[in-house]
Amino acid sequence: MHEAYEETTDDDYAVRTAGTFTATEIRPGIVELTGPCPRCGGIMHIPVVTGTYKSLRLFRRSGAPAPAERIEPVICTCAHEHPGRPDGGVGCGAYWLLRLTES
Repeated sequence: MHEAYEETTDDDYAVRTAGTFTATEIRPGIVELTGPCPRCGGIMHIPVVTGTYKSLRLFRRSGAPAPAERIEPVICTCAHEHPGRPDGGVGCGAYWLLRLTES
C-alpha cells in the first residue's frame, strides 16, 4: 500500500528531483521531465513548454534572449493508488518548485 494522499511540499523535493529526473525533447518547444516522485517514488512524466511557435503573431519577440533559468511548479502525477486521493485525481499530493536551466 502506498502512503496516503496529502497535499504537501518540502524543500528537499526539488533537490532530490534535480538529481533523478531526466529531460528529453519530445518535439521542438516541448521537453518531458521523467523521474520518480521524491515523496512516493511513483514515476512521473511532466511536459514543459520551452518555446513558442515563431509563426504565431500573438507572440512578439522583444529581441531579448530567453532566460537561462526558470522556476517550474511541479506536482506528483504518478499512477500509484493513494488512499484519500480525491476522485479523478492523480499523484500523491506532493508539489514543489524546480529550477530549470538550459544546458
